[in-house]
Amino acid sequence: MNRFNNIYSKNIRLIPAVLFLFFSINCSTMAQPVAENSQRTISINMSATELIPADLIIFSININAEEKTPEAAFDTHKKREAVLASLLKEFDIKEESINFEPIRINKRTNYNNRQEEVTVNTNQQVSVSFSDFEIYEKIQVSLIENGFDSFNGSFSSSELEEGKDKALVSAIQQAKEKATFIAQQSGVTLGNIQTINYSEHQVNYPPMAMEADVGRFKSESASMMDFAQTVSVTSTISINFEIVE
Repeated sequence: MNRFNNIYSKNIRLIPAVLFLFFSINCSTMAQPVAENSQRTISINMSATELIPADLIIFSININAEEKTPEAAFDTHKKREAVLASLLKEFDIKEESINFEPIRINKRTNYNNRQEEVTVNTNQQVSVSFSDFEIYEKIQVSLIENGFDSFNGSFSSSELEEGKDKALVSAIQQAKEKATFIAQQSGVTLGNIQTINYSEHQVNYPPMAMEADVGRFKSESASMMDFAQTVSVTSTISINFEIVE
């Protein structure tokens, strides 16, 4: 009986040692892949902006009508649409430079002194682009004279794609220079590029003020249109560089 108790006691004392050994082996096995896959990197986020000459004007016009019935609203809208189409032809705006949305019709109900008033509104957005800055003011005058009161313009450029490429190249170059500087100051060696991520290009179209004073446009005095304008294109990129041991 004493011999059995001695053997049992020895086995009990061995269990913690076996468990510790098993746990140590498991920990070493799990930690090994982490040590192998860990890699030191330098991450750089960089944005670059390219200014390109504005040689286009994007002109947005809103065609709208308000009547008591859908038929009347649609008829008024079509008449204004015909007027605008005639004006665009008069100013020789090319078909490929005209974009428009389908007509939208909405019914509105208002109550005035408890009396129900129903109106039907139409809306349609038309966008045109042209490179002849001299007709810009003339178009506004014609629109005002023909009852249009909702329109706006902005500068654009025919060189947007080239500007986007230049901005992207500049962002990459600046990111490389910044990573090299950080590595030198930190006393490490910069390795290969590991990953590259970039966002969509952002284009800033400078707005143009609309002027409702018809008399101003009939004068031949100096205009803000005499000054050159630019369009800015921004590209953002994120690059991870390897740090060489």
